[in-house]
Amino acid sequence: MYKCKHFDIKELVSKAVYYKFGEFAWCFFDEDILKDLDIIRESWGSPLTINNWHSGGQYNESGLRSNVDSIVKNKIAPYLSGHVLAKAFDIKPQNKKSKEFHTFLWNFLKTGKLKAFKRLENGQLTPDWIHIDALRTQNGNPEIF
Repeated sequence: MYKCKHFDIKELVSKAVYYKFGEFAWCFFDEDILKDLDIIRESWGSPLTINNWHSGGQYNESGLRSNVDSIVKNKIAPYLSGHVLAKAFDIKPQNKKSKEFHTFLWNFLKTGKLKAFKRLENGQLTPDWIHIDALRTQNGNPEIF
């Protein structure tokens, strides 16, 4: 079973998921997604934050979210996001260069350097983090939504 070299499982899942499943939570992620996260981190060359709840930080739901997490639990309409499917992450570059990081990721997607990830959220909508996910696109090509 593949585990990320650059991210601990606590960084990829919410506190509720970790306390329920612990290290078993690695099993929720496709191997290609985990490898893509390592490629992104190695190529970017600067630390990245997904969740940091485990070290007293404010981010708890930037990776895998469950039905008991705050963003999800109060939904009354069906809620299917890449986050609940273990296919999406909100990544924050620690050097605060979010705009550059968005461009970096878009170039990676367009040139096929990532195997699983296909979609980026419009960076103008999320100036402090970059949402990337492995949901399928209409024609299989990368897209900004």
